[in-house]
Amino acid sequence: MRAAAELPEEFTGPVEYADRWLVLAIVLIALVLVYYVVAWWMTRAPKVPTIARAGVDVPSEQAACLARIDEVVARVRLGTLSARDGHQQLSDVVRSYVATVTTLPARTMALADFRTRAPQELVDAIELMYPPEFAPDDALAADTFDVAVDRARNLVGSWT
Repeated sequence: MRAAAELPEEFTGPVEYADRWLVLAIVLIALVLVYYVVAWWMTRAPKVPTIARAGVDVPSEQAACLARIDEVVARVRLGTLSARDGHQQLSDVVRSYVATVTTLPARTMALADFRTRAPQELVDAIELMYPPEFAPDDALAADTFDVAVDRARNLVGSWT
C-alpha cells in the first residue's frame, strides 16, 4: 500500500480491455470462416452421377449399336428415312445401349430425368436429339443430324 500512496495522482493501476472487443474479434473471425466455407460449397464441381454397370458383354453391344447407327445413317442418306425419323432412331439406339449396359432405365426416361440422373455426356447427346424428334418439319432435323450421329457414335463407342 505504501507504494500506491507514493505514486503521483495521475498514475493509475492496470486497466483491463473491454470484453466486447474480444467478442467482436471472435465474431468477425467466425464470419470470415463461414464466408470461405459458403464460397467453397457454392463453387465446387457438381457431383457426377454414377451409374452401375450391368453384367453384359459390352464390346458386342457396342458393335451392334454402332452397326445400327450406321444403318440409320445409310437410310437417311438414301432418303428412305427422314432426318426427323433418323433422330428418333438414333435416340432409340442410344437409349437402348445405355439401358442394356447400365442399370439406368434410359428407354423410359424423359429429358428432365436424364438431366438429374445421367452423366453430362449422355444428357448432351439426348438434348441434341430431342428437339428434332418432335419438330414439325425436317429443317431442324436435317441441320443437326450429322452432329447427332457423331455424338451417338462417340457415346456408344466410349461407354465401356
